[in-house]
Amino acid sequence: MANKRKIAYAHHLPGWTVEGGNREALKASRRVTPDEYEEDMRGALYCPGCFTNVERTPKEKDLFTNQRDPFYRHLQRWSHVACVLRAKKPIGKRYDSWEEAKRAIEHEHLAIVKEFLQERPEIDLEPSGEYDETPVEDMDGPISEVPIGRHQGESFELPSKITTVAGMCRNFEKNKDKYFFLPGAIHAVKLAELLTDVADLDRSVLDKPQKPKLYYGKILRSWNAGRFNTSIRMTRLRCGQGAGDFTVKMPDGFCQAKNINDASVGRIVMFYGVITRNGGGIGAEHLAWGEIALIPKKYNELLIPE
Repeated sequence: MANKRKIAYAHHLPGWTVEGGNREALKASRRVTPDEYEEDMRGALYCPGCFTNVERTPKEKDLFTNQRDPFYRHLQRWSHVACVLRAKKPIGKRYDSWEEAKRAIEHEHLAIVKEFLQERPEIDLEPSGEYDETPVEDMDGPISEVPIGRHQGESFELPSKITTVAGMCRNFEKNKDKYFFLPGAIHAVKLAELLTDVADLDRSVLDKPQKPKLYYGKILRSWNAGRFNTSIRMTRLRCGQGAGDFTVKMPDGFCQAKNINDASVGRIVMFYGVITRNGGGIGAEHLAWGEIALIPKKYNELLIPE
């Protein structure tokens, strides 16, 4: 699936406005695929992921002259709103001064991630709310030198976090607009622009060198391939035909502690790592404690609208 066609449908609601419009009313409105588009819908179509205006390309009902399928795209005036469905190359954020970057951290617009939590904390905390499937485990890290200055080669020493993917998933609607500087990065990027849907991958991803990235995918099935909690749990994610299949392989006990189990069908999982070979397909394995988590159900539509 090409990125530019990631918006499978648009909400059609004449008279609705991005600023001040009732989102529940928009979610309940008619869903229109690019093929169902009519020209009188122009100006009243909205993205199911970020709720901003979209337009069909081409605007007329006819197909492209080269027979490519029509698709929806975001309007430029809403480019400041982060959206996982946006067909856009990630743009790094740089800062004019140490003070500006420090202020962004204090206002929770920027997070410097020193590393992801490698081991499960010894103290088992209780979940803190209805949608918090896992407890908050992020902690302050050391002062880190990061190359996010406006001028080439300029670095700032800033407070960092030792964090978890679960911390990114919590309050995802807010976090998707937040800039994250991940381990080994050269600039800070909005979370929504760091994420890759495993459905967009194929086996060619194994043919070139990889760096760890943030991925997400919808769970189709999850099962313990053995009999014990030390046995491998196979969690199959929705993927494209070019992948064969996509499987997250981790010990069952580890997954159970993450609430990834037989009943996880339909949930979205996010993880940080590299893609590995899995028989005739691809997948992910050997993830650390802080490198994988379920997205709270209420944010599913922001990642995979259906």
